[in-house]
Amino acid sequence: MPGTEQNYKKIIKEIRLYESAPTLEGMERMGLKYKKNFGVSLINLKKIAEKYKPDKYLAELLRNKGFRETIILSFMIDDIDKIQEKDISNISKLLSTQELAEQFVINILEKNKKFHPFAEKLILSDKEFQISAGFILYARTALIDKEKDDAFFEAFFDKGFEYAFNNSIYIRKSAARAFRQVAMRNNNLKEKVIKIAEKIKKYDNPNANLVYEETLPLIKY
Repeated sequence: MPGTEQNYKKIIKEIRLYESAPTLEGMERMGLKYKKNFGVSLINLKKIAEKYKPDKYLAELLRNKGFRETIILSFMIDDIDKIQEKDISNISKLLSTQELAEQFVINILEKNKKFHPFAEKLILSDKEFQISAGFILYARTALIDKEKDDAFFEAFFDKGFEYAFNNSIYIRKSAARAFRQVAMRNNNLKEKVIKIAEKIKKYDNPNANLVYEETLPLIKY
């Protein structure tokens, strides 16, 4: 597809125009490490993406490049209606940072209800940022999908409790975010989340305390 390949080359050049050493240094201090990163802000990546129509082939070319910016742009440019389940599984393997997990959810998974069940599949993974993406998807779905029944969210409660003790701060913060957002849907879910948070607190575990502190004080009012 000559037009798509031409757009791909244009995007690579545009990325370099927005290159930012200070932003790159800031991300590295935050622990965001990539094979290749030009420090382009998300705002500028959105500016680039807005110039192009959804294009599955272009998204695949960008993902295969493997740069931070090209992977995020692939999420923004992909054609949601043409993405299959096998594509979701393959794309999720690229999640090497919390930033990519967040962008994957916001730009792809939350936009089509057929992808929402992947939340449960992702938290059953053994990969840190796939698990984190699963909890982020639960949190985002709780916020935007008013039709989901309680059972959809209750499915992650046991894993959320289990991961409260995990060594990864990204997993713990994402789990807390999911608990917090789900608790705001209705009183039934709120009461169940409060019980889980109180149960977590009883262990007085340094890791788990973070989940408690980022959940209960923010919903119990």
